[in-house]
Amino acid sequence: MKLKKVGNILNKAVKTKGSYTFPKAVLTNEASFYMGLICGSRNAGKTTTAVNIILAEKSTMLTGDNHVYWVSSSKDPKVVALLDAYDSNVSYYDELTKRNIEDVVADITDRNHAWKEEHFSFELMERYLKDEHSISEEEHDVLVDSGLFEEDMDWDERIKKHNFHHPPISTLIVDDSVGSELISGTGRDAKWFLKLLLRHRHDPLHMNVFILTQHYKMVNRAIRANCNNILLFKLLNQSIMETIYEEFSPLFKHNKKYYMQALELLEKHPHSFLNLFYDKTKFVRLNFDKAIIFDDDSVKVKDVAVLPPTEK
Repeated sequence: MKLKKVGNILNKAVKTKGSYTFPKAVLTNEASFYMGLICGSRNAGKTTTAVNIILAEKSTMLTGDNHVYWVSSSKDPKVVALLDAYDSNVSYYDELTKRNIEDVVADITDRNHAWKEEHFSFELMERYLKDEHSISEEEHDVLVDSGLFEEDMDWDERIKKHNFHHPPISTLIVDDSVGSELISGTGRDAKWFLKLLLRHRHDPLHMNVFILTQHYKMVNRAIRANCNNILLFKLLNQSIMETIYEEFSPLFKHNKKYYMQALELLEKHPHSFLNLFYDKTKFVRLNFDKAIIFDDDSVKVKDVAVLPPTEK
């Protein structure tokens, strides 16, 4: 047995105290899971924007055991390219149904359970290396089953592969599915889906969610109310624009004039969107990289040090 040779490595690498420490998102500089709604007319750029978010957050969405689940009735070429480039980290479903989402949840749960088993095995090994009598016979069996006692164990690879800070992060993208009962309905399945979304950031999900839609008001209002991120392309329907202001007025200091001034920026910058984020951090931006500042009855646009990759 070669335990003594790896003891120092394990004791240095394994972190067993405290709760999970999730990383800060690149685009928000905040360790909060996204619950986003990307709203715009056909061909506005919703799918491209969602892909760009995933690429910007690549370190927590497309690496290791982190996984993206893309649900859409149409497979956009940009999504095909994403699947080809990150086939082990992206799955595609062609319809938003309860069964498909149950499959997504089952896969997330299985991956998180596997992570917890691995994490617990490392914690047990850390205790065993300090004092082999500190673990029970049952815990000893867990270590044996984990393979950590095997002489040919590649410790460097095993430690490198495991994330000692948090379980896998999942991301659910729902695109072109607003006609689904899950999104727009009020029945049992819609309530089930809503309940799932309300606990998206909690154990065992740890899941970002983005819903892409042409029809803001057709998204269940309870879903909209729980979004912390709205990406809004120019819309022709004034009533929808009014609804969005009512739901996010604190970001505009409850001043509708500021909101209208922000909308005017979409006229001056075609193919752009308003980026509304309302969580621990709160901001209004034009796209990802320009802060919109409201001050003294005026609107100022200031560059911020955040710029995601763009699709070509």
